[in-house]
Amino acid sequence: MIYLKERSEYLIIGNGIAGISAAVSLRNKDNEGKITVVTKSPKPFYYRIRLIEYLADKTEFEKLVGYGEGFYLDKDIDVKLDMEVTNIDSKNKKVTFEDGSSVEYNKLLLATGARPRYPNIKGIKEKKGVLKFRGVNDSDEIANHVEICKEVAVLGGGLLGIETAFSLLNLGKKVTVIETAPRLLPRQLDEEGSRILQKILEEKGINFILGKNVEEILGEDCVKGIKFGDGEVFQVKSLVLSAGITPRLELAESAGVEINRGIVVNEYMETSIKDIYAAGDSIEFQGTLYGLWIPAKEQGDVAGSNMAGEKSKYNPISSETRLKVSGISFFSGGNIEPMGAHIYKYNKEGIYRKFFVRDEKIVGAILLGDAKTAMKVGGFIKNRESTDVIYGLYE
Repeated sequence: MIYLKERSEYLIIGNGIAGISAAVSLRNKDNEGKITVVTKSPKPFYYRIRLIEYLADKTEFEKLVGYGEGFYLDKDIDVKLDMEVTNIDSKNKKVTFEDGSSVEYNKLLLATGARPRYPNIKGIKEKKGVLKFRGVNDSDEIANHVEICKEVAVLGGGLLGIETAFSLLNLGKKVTVIETAPRLLPRQLDEEGSRILQKILEEKGINFILGKNVEEILGEDCVKGIKFGDGEVFQVKSLVLSAGITPRLELAESAGVEINRGIVVNEYMETSIKDIYAAGDSIEFQGTLYGLWIPAKEQGDVAGSNMAGEKSKYNPISSETRLKVSGISFFSGGNIEPMGAHIYKYNKEGIYRKFFVRDEKIVGAILLGDAKTAMKVGGFIKNRESTDVIYGLYE
């Protein structure tokens, strides 16, 4: 137990990728300061981006765990699991836990993450069989529930929704993805690329219902079906939510820091209150909520550096996404807005490439079926390479 008189020079709330990255960054900059990570989760830090493999029963949880106990001992990072913070007294620099104990801090990081978003659909919160997918416990619940179901619907056709559908397919289920947009991944793909990806996924066995709004989840206590806005009913007994995330803001509110859609931070990951920092899925930076693994890690690194007293700015690189589905090579990144861009496009023999060029520099790209180029293209965009590096791809 943590006692009131014990002080942690650096206190981090949350042991996801942002919190743990901040702790490691701190230790690299400060060899002596006391670093404490507290989390209400009973699980050690694990690679949440690999939960798809876990859900598909292709790996054990232990293989998802990021670091063993020896790592934290070597770094002298004190991790407290299963401890829920209920309040932050920013004036007296003290946090209180659910069991009534407290700890003081010099500098605090909020890495509280996010929870699954529930769309405004009648019956979605009350029915058994509506399953969220965010953590390892959710994965266990989904796997246990769908054992008795032959068919499962996934609400949300984004990257996570598609990956979730593929994992359920690997469990032997008939899977239908329901997406309100008229096509897949409208933020990451153009119309042509969406059609190609949908065809590939359909050939693998995933069904799609696109461009339809869900009005109600049917059933008394348990899910019996889905009613669409046009009156059509889709019979299904399991519905997995993949409709985005909502930042966890309760502790930030108790601390009195500025909040908009997320915890507002500047380029140093500082909040509106001195000595309180924030990073990860709960933050809003320059009007943007990221909710992605790589930005969360980068934000944690920056926050840790600044908490240790070394000024380090967060300069977000152009976001990139990759689809973690076996047998499909997909990349989308950078600025893929066609307006004002010179476009190089190739669609032949199962390979789809589209590069977006401004001022003879590569600023964005979409790739399907080209694993070799996909390994390099992130660097093309980050370094704003000239078009010379892609000319050979169009011969």
